[in-house]
Parts: sequence; C-alpha cells; structure tokens
Amino acid sequence: MMFFLCLILTVSCKNKTEETKNNTLKAEVPSAEIPKEEKQLKESAKEIAERFKPKDAEIVHEVIQTKVWGKQDVIIVFYASRYIDDQSTTVPFERQYVEGYLLIPDGTKNYKKVLIYKFEDDNVETIIQSVFFANADKDSEKELIILTTCSHRLELLYDGTEYYNYVFDNFDMNKIPKKMTYLSDISTSIYGGFEGQREDGPSKADFKTASDVKAELKKLGY
Repeated sequence: MMFFLCLILTVSCKNKTEETKNNTLKAEVPSAEIPKEEKQLKESAKEIAERFKPKDAEIVHEVIQTKVWGKQDVIIVFYASRYIDDQSTTVPFERQYVEGYLLIPDGTKNYKKVLIYKFEDDNVETIIQSVFFANADKDSEKELIILTTCSHRLELLYDGTEYYNYVFDNFDMNKIPKKMTYLSDISTSIYGGFEGQREDGPSKADFKTASDVKAELKKLGY
C-alpha cells in the first residue's frame, strides 16, 4: 500500500514539474519574440523620408541611408516640387525645383532636417544623377558632392545635356547647421559642361560621372 502511495505522489510531482516547465516555456516565448516584432515596426529610410516630405512634393532619386561624418544612419533625400511662374514672363508656365536634405537621427524617431541646397534651372527640370563623397578642400574630411543634369534644347542653336557638380562642406555633427555650406569656387572648377550639339558643332562634357569628378579633384591636389 505504501508503495502505491509513493508511486502516485511521484507521478503527481512529475506532472506538476512538467506543467511548471511548460508554463515557463510559454511565458518565455513572447519575450523572445519582442525584438523581432520591434524590428518589423522599424521604419525604413524611405518611410522616414516620406514623413518629412513637403506638401505636394515627390521623392526623386533613391533615398540614401549611410554614415556621414561619423554619424550612423543619416538619410540623404531629394524632393521635387512644382509651381506656376507668372512673374518671369508674360505667359505663366510650370517650373520645377529640387530640394536636398540630410535627415540626421536625434533619438528613436526624431531627426534634424538640414537643407543641402535648392536646385533650380532657368526653365528645365533638374535631375539628380549621383551623390557621393570626395575630398575637395584642405581638411581631411570628405565633402558631399551632388551631380545633376538638365536637358536644354533650342532649335538650331543647341540640343543636349548640361552637367553640374555641387560641392558642400562637411560640418561637426555636434553643431548641426540648418543649411549646408555650398563651396562655389571648387564647384566651378569641376563644372561638368555641356554635351550635345551646338550651333558651331558637337560638344562634349568634361566631368559627367563621379569617377570623372574624383579624378579631377586628385589632379587639383585634393
């Protein structure tokens, strides 16, 4: 009789132990999955860029998320906007401009918005072709360089593409400015040029890729 009583107690204790173990595992599963859920809720660079998009604007060029001057996960984004110009000519017409921004992380979901530049040609659309970094001044930090193009056509006079290279100085991430500093002198030195047909014959651009620009900057001693 004592044997059966001990057997029942042993089985009962074993069942309670298994039940406790199972309950413990069930309790641990949700907490183990939390990081995965948080990861799913994390915004993509494109979603963050959409949050900061100006009214009636559209994102142009691929949204870039990269390390910039020691700061991780900085977003580089370009927004194109349109408006009716009724001041420049007697006939109103639609114009386009592109604003570039750095979105710099400042907390979990907070970002500081820094204007890079407002790109606008006389009467044609600006296209962002390339965004890269290269040394273009005397300090060791690389500058931000943006290569843009505009298509120009005037019957019998010219028909082609104009290339521009804009250079922007680096800054201290502990002293974030509202607007980046445009380096006009070096930008003029690496002006891309016009490629196409002119009245006096064909024309070829000098610096129309990031590789072209970097090679020229090295020649200039940077």
